[in-house]
Amino acid sequence: METNMYNLCCISNELKDQGYKFQTMTWKRFNQLCDEHGEEDALYELGQRWLNNIYVTRLCIEHCRDNGWGYRVSSALFPCLTHPDFQYTIKDFIQQDDIMEEFGDIRYYNAQGNVRLSTHPDQFNVLASENQASVDKTIAELNHHGWVMDMLGCERSYQNPMNIHVNCTKGDLADIAARFMSNLNKCDQSVTSRLVVENEDKGCWTVDNLLTYFDIPITYDNLHDKCNPSETSSDACMYQCAATWNVRPLFHYSESHPEKTNPRAHADMPTDCPASDTYDWDIELKSKDAAIRACAELVGV
Repeated sequence: METNMYNLCCISNELKDQGYKFQTMTWKRFNQLCDEHGEEDALYELGQRWLNNIYVTRLCIEHCRDNGWGYRVSSALFPCLTHPDFQYTIKDFIQQDDIMEEFGDIRYYNAQGNVRLSTHPDQFNVLASENQASVDKTIAELNHHGWVMDMLGCERSYQNPMNIHVNCTKGDLADIAARFMSNLNKCDQSVTSRLVVENEDKGCWTVDNLLTYFDIPITYDNLHDKCNPSETSSDACMYQCAATWNVRPLFHYSESHPEKTNPRAHADMPTDCPASDTYDWDIELKSKDAAIRACAELVGV
């Protein structure tokens, strides 16, 4: 079983410096390519981005394996795929075999059990929305992330969590939580077996309120707790969140940027770091690899 005290989020700066980066394509750009060069060429260009992104994902996982870290998978590996008007699947792409080969290589690394993978879908996903179109879009997006995690060989358990925000503050908190859970139960099992929620940096969803209204694992975010504190102490919040997990918890660590007025802006490097060997931590500091190495030095790992 993977035990990675510190985890890299999405991209390695060290790999970026070597020229390995994720690539995107907007829906507008995809349609422009279709109009200018035809559907076949547009699909080829999009497929090249997909292949690049899954290849870079494999490099990131190998990098984390070599350093003893976990890895948060990017939430944007397949641009356009979840757009409601996109009518294609990977089988329609000339790069299909190469993409599947990369997935297979990653599943092989996963089978070795030394890199804990997680994912954090974007904040536009709102399961508790009162807008049905927004809920439908969210369910489709989360199901896509569940499919990606399955394809990467991840367990359908909280060992490989999918973390989101409640991101809804209008109305009674009990009603919001009930809508969230009702809509979660409409998602695929690849989602329901992994989904966890995180305390937010503003609004009503503090650790205290998440503990009161939710009975799924809670991801403790130290900076969010600092910006939007509970009545409970930060140490007690962390311990209480840990008790909601049935596996080793995965929490988030960052610090406020010392030169910015917004306390929610993330610093580049740590001045402190969690030393607990009981939890894993996604390090959300901007310097990525260098920040993780600094954390390890600060706590003597």
